[in-house]
Amino acid sequence: MVDGVQFGDLVEFCDFGYIARVNAATLWTLANAPGTPRNVVIDTTLLTNETTLRWTLGTEPGLAGYEVVWRETTAPDWTHAVPVGKVATATVDISKDNVQFGVRAVDTSGHRSPAAAPKPSA
Repeated sequence: MVDGVQFGDLVEFCDFGYIARVNAATLWTLANAPGTPRNVVIDTTLLTNETTLRWTLGTEPGLAGYEVVWRETTAPDWTHAVPVGKVATATVDISKDNVQFGVRAVDTSGHRSPAAAPKPSA
């Protein structure tokens, strides 16, 4: 409280019924989405301005393909996405030095998995 004005989030202002419905909808969406891509790596063997990502192709029924996502290192959320199809490798014309990358799966209904952050390739 500063000069009679309340600051901050307080429990008495939370609508727990609404929060429960939002959480349930989020869990339902995640449960219906394809699995997060596995074994995602970023190719670090070539020093070019392109970035190549590889992952294990999923076998879920209804899997439509994948998206490569990226964001500035200071951004909290993915700001860009490019569909790459039902493939296990994708190359984008963006330097691996300037952004954070991820790969997420998309099903035929448009549900998206959480993005998997790549590890450097060996």
